[in-house]
Amino acid sequence: MKNQKGFTLIELIMIIVILGIVALASMPKTTAEPRVRLEAACQRIALDLRYVQAMSLAQQVRFGISFDPATETYFAYRVNVATKAIDPQTRNNFDVSFTSLNEFKGMDIASTSFSNKVEFDSTGAPYDGSGVILSSQGIITIQATGGAYSRTVRIEPKTGKVSVQ
Repeated sequence: MKNQKGFTLIELIMIIVILGIVALASMPKTTAEPRVRLEAACQRIALDLRYVQAMSLAQQVRFGISFDPATETYFAYRVNVATKAIDPQTRNNFDVSFTSLNEFKGMDIASTSFSNKVEFDSTGAPYDGSGVILSSQGIITIQATGGAYSRTVRIEPKTGKVSVQ
């Protein structure tokens, strides 16, 4: 008889079972998805606020972000809301819509503690939409649809330091 090489049926079934178990264990949990999207949304807002602050420092003019909780959108602007800032990634107007971006679907801009606009002057200090320097923390509350989870993005008064909590 010849020496035949190969796998038996039992060996193949065992490999398929093991691969199935590994694949099942590596799949993300569906209960964690809203929390992951919420964290991503908060980090995106924090990064955009930091970018706008850096632009105001670099160009020595006011930059700001205007939030619209009703439509789950915000945009960045230079000097006034009529002049939209340019998004460094897309080179288009700096508009962000939670309803049109897949990674943020189901996330709501629930509220802001200022008049839905925050601006940074040439020193990086934060102001509310009416031009008054923030005297207390500026808070943007983001929540998963249904309110199961929420996080806040905070802007420190005077310094403009941005953090996610």
